[in-house]
Amino acid sequence: MKEIPKAYNPKDVEDKIYHKWEESGYFNPDNLKLPKNGDYFSISMPPPNRTGTLHTGHATMLAYQDLMVRFNRLLGKKTLWLPGTDHAAIATQTKVESILYKEEKKTRHDLGKEKFLQKVREFAEESKKTINQQVRKMGSSCDWSRERYTLDEGLTQVVKYTFIKMYDAGLIERDYRIVNWCPRCNSTLSDDEVEYKEVNAKLYTFKYSKDFPFAIATTRPETKLGDTAVAVNPKDKRYKKYIGKTYTVDLGHGKQEIKIVTEDSVDPNFGTGALGVTPAHSIIDYEIAQKNNLPLIKVIGEDGKMTKEAGKNYQDLTVEEARDKFVKWLEKEGLMEKIEDTKQNLSICYRCDSAIEPLPSLQWFVRVNKKVTLAGNKYFQNKTIREVALQVVKERDIKIIPERFEKTYYQWLENLRDWCISRQIWFGHPIPVWYKDKGKKNEEIFVGLEAPKGDWVQDGDTLDTWFSSGLWTFSTLLDKNYKKYKTWEEWLKNSPDMQFHPTSVMETGYDILFFWIARMIIQTTFILGDIPFKTVYLHGLVRDEKGRKMSKSLGNVVDPLDLIEKFGTDALRVAMISGTAAGMDMRLYDEKVEGARNFVNKLWNISRYILSSVSEIKLVEEKPGPKTLADEWILARLEQVTAEITLDLENFNFSGASDALRNFTWSDLADWYLEISKLQRANSKLVENTENILLYILGKLLILWHPFIPFVTEEIWANFGCKDLLMVQSWPISKESEQKEKIEKEILYPFWKFEEIMMTIRNLRADFKVDPAKKVSVSIIGKNLDKIRFEEVKEVIIFLARLDKLEIEKSKPKNSVSHVLEGVGEICLHLEGLVDIKKEKERINSEIKSVSGFIKSLEQKLKNKDFVEKAPKEVVEKEEFKLKEQKEKMEKLEEQLKSLK
Repeated sequence: MKEIPKAYNPKDVEDKIYHKWEESGYFNPDNLKLPKNGDYFSISMPPPNRTGTLHTGHATMLAYQDLMVRFNRLLGKKTLWLPGTDHAAIATQTKVESILYKEEKKTRHDLGKEKFLQKVREFAEESKKTINQQVRKMGSSCDWSRERYTLDEGLTQVVKYTFIKMYDAGLIERDYRIVNWCPRCNSTLSDDEVEYKEVNAKLYTFKYSKDFPFAIATTRPETKLGDTAVAVNPKDKRYKKYIGKTYTVDLGHGKQEIKIVTEDSVDPNFGTGALGVTPAHSIIDYEIAQKNNLPLIKVIGEDGKMTKEAGKNYQDLTVEEARDKFVKWLEKEGLMEKIEDTKQNLSICYRCDSAIEPLPSLQWFVRVNKKVTLAGNKYFQNKTIREVALQVVKERDIKIIPERFEKTYYQWLENLRDWCISRQIWFGHPIPVWYKDKGKKNEEIFVGLEAPKGDWVQDGDTLDTWFSSGLWTFSTLLDKNYKKYKTWEEWLKNSPDMQFHPTSVMETGYDILFFWIARMIIQTTFILGDIPFKTVYLHGLVRDEKGRKMSKSLGNVVDPLDLIEKFGTDALRVAMISGTAAGMDMRLYDEKVEGARNFVNKLWNISRYILSSVSEIKLVEEKPGPKTLADEWILARLEQVTAEITLDLENFNFSGASDALRNFTWSDLADWYLEISKLQRANSKLVENTENILLYILGKLLILWHPFIPFVTEEIWANFGCKDLLMVQSWPISKESEQKEKIEKEILYPFWKFEEIMMTIRNLRADFKVDPAKKVSVSIIGKNLDKIRFEEVKEVIIFLARLDKLEIEKSKPKNSVSHVLEGVGEICLHLEGLVDIKKEKERINSEIKSVSGFIKSLEQKLKNKDFVEKAPKEVVEKEEFKLKEQKEKMEKLEEQLKSLK
């Protein structure tokens, strides 16, 4: 017998095991002996931002991905999980600026560009170390030798090449347009980086002048200083006679021409039905202006203050100050008609929560509606970016799981506007553009990998983070030593790791479907003429026990490292994967993880019992021949569950696989076979074979559980003393389909009936309050019991049910209670000497009377319309549940009484 610790303590083993995995080199597929032309499986880890620490969303992503990676590695596929981190330009720069001001009361401008960027790089490097350590704590079996960073030298080259290629194809252009501007970050944002928050606001209704024919309504009166038109719905009869006319007004800062134009999207029922058009400060208004050839008047600047175009009375005021001053002027001039309270969806920056100011700016854009033809690219043949991104999903080149998100993906693409890719921040990929005589009429532009010779100045902006991370799946696989390749095409074609592309799966949260997934599809199809991945698996958000989104303000943020410290990594992984489905939000709280920890302990105890009690610990790889019905059943169930979870994992049904495996482990193995094995091992003819079956099942079970709970399974596996680690064993191949009907009929059905007999005896004992430790007698009135192989399990029933005797009879014995079991007969429990039948009948009749009265009172209460309509819904539901419970209790009591007659 081997001495194995009674309790499993994750803290004692997890770090040691991870070190052992890393030292083995098995995370790197090149170190495994695999067929050269065999199948591959690859995942590019969504790179965490280098802004601090991992959160529960990252932990969920790592749990799912490691499960897939370990499963496919066990299947014998050449498996690569490539890790890395994202420089996350705005987020990282904002974080460092905040730290700098908090600690030194300085801004980045006080330090200067180079010194500030050095601080950012130092912060990012420290953050990377923290993140990578946390990724390891989750048990992630990723290939650290291939780790990449979105700002490393090789990826920077890919970003430059991509920009140049898109520019040469006419997909990237520099233009003066309305952009989303964050005055706090002092940079543009893409449409997807703008969030919305409902706030209390005022709706102001006023006229431009006393002789203006009608009033307009707005929540932002200060922007009206830059109005050049009023838009009305063409079907609105109130304004038909004004359409096409131009009025000259003066809002206290000089003359302003206002043209009346039509626009189908104007809601006649909002405000006055007349929309003041501010082309310079609204994307919608800008589009109206483009249709009607209207001028732009920029009255708000990049600093969030009013410009000189707003007039000397407002110049340099903040937006709020200008609003107050302008409203007072309108009231003084008698132009204000009314001010009402309203709700407003305020546009805010996704990073700093500052209000966004739409304003015109000269920026770089990716054109989504420009048709392009690329030689050798099967997708871009007179197609736009939008069309190709839609095509690859609609034609099933890429599958999105769950499928319902495909509709969301289509809607986003169909409404996609040109993507602003330039950012006015210091940290990030510099735009590979140089200028000569910038801003002058004779300005020259050069787009290339390096600066041209002469007096050229590089563009001071950096690229949107999503531009570089959109290249992630293939840029990370390109040879780091790019300088040895003569051309870009040769680098793409001859990099050895491109054998792993397209990647197999992109697993991530549904909340970045548009931010990232769509951009990877757009950029990869353009550059490679291929898809970035074959399947997109989307997990949901992690919420608290009450279903609320986690936030600092609610104080319900869960740190995955705290949960690992309390319960262990395996418990956290199981808790995150079980009880949820693709795209569904998941609730995470201590009790759920504690429940998962209890199961991990159960597996440990099962394994400890087997390994501590067999005469010799050995890995039994060949399936032993069964000698009893229980042997046949447990081996058949192992085949079944292996086939079931293999199919589930291949179809991304991770929770279903976990549930099936858990049921087999806890119910089939622990509750039934382990108990039966105690009887079999007391038989000298069965002991050796039973032990071999136990060891065989344990070996296979550890492999099946390994993708879910890698630490505890690897620790248990070590007891076998095998040459290789569990993580590189072979996944069991199920032969469950062979002779399926025969197995169902001759093995599974008989054992199922055995289980029912056992449960019936236990229930009868419980119903009549017979001490579980007391030995009793049971009779069965039945025919054709050979069909359920009764004689083979008779001794097992006597042993497990604690019986004095078990007899086959023709009629029901006196002083017994019974239950009819389909396919078996009538199971009779002898009560003589155990229960006073007369008193038992009196007890049951008394209870029936009590329950009957309670049922009537509940029914009357629920028939009362006043109660049902006025009581809170949860109160009514509680009473309905009570009624259901009492009716079920009544049925049980009546059945007990009947069995006593």
